[in-house]
Amino acid sequence: MKSNKINISSEIKKKLKYLRKDKLYDYSLFEELVDENAIAFRKAISRLSKEGMLVKVGNGKFYKRGDREEILIEEPLRIKARKVSWLKRGSVSVSYLKSVLSSNLFWSNPKGSIGVENIIIAIIENNALSDLDFARFSFGDNKVIEVFLKHFNIHSRPLIRDVLYV
Repeated sequence: MKSNKINISSEIKKKLKYLRKDKLYDYSLFEELVDENAIAFRKAISRLSKEGMLVKVGNGKFYKRGDREEILIEEPLRIKARKVSWLKRGSVSVSYLKSVLSSNLFWSNPKGSIGVENIIIAIIENNALSDLDFARFSFGDNKVIEVFLKHFNIHSRPLIRDVLYV
């Protein structure tokens, strides 16, 4: 009887070859591989991340890093979220934002709350670098990078790309 063992790492590499660079993906692309052996899949993803073939972002998300001239740091230091309750709730009250953000990004909404993703988008759209630190420390680098890759062409905002080390 012949066994149908596959090399999960090589199967992942085959799929990665055809993915666009600097675009956010999730592990659902490899659903058939995860179903066969979840432990081997996680090990292969970690190994490929250490090799630099992909960059893990958050839980179950990754991107394929584009070609850059800068010196690559193997594992850049990532800031973890301090306000996990905001991430779980998905929003922050406007009154708090007005007291901590240097620019009034949400003047049209005097009361209520703003979604976490909308806060990050507004900060990046307005190039509010001083407020980017607030987003990074509150929501964590992984969430900020995820939103950045999802909603922006990272080559049009090289300064933010370099700050986030994407």
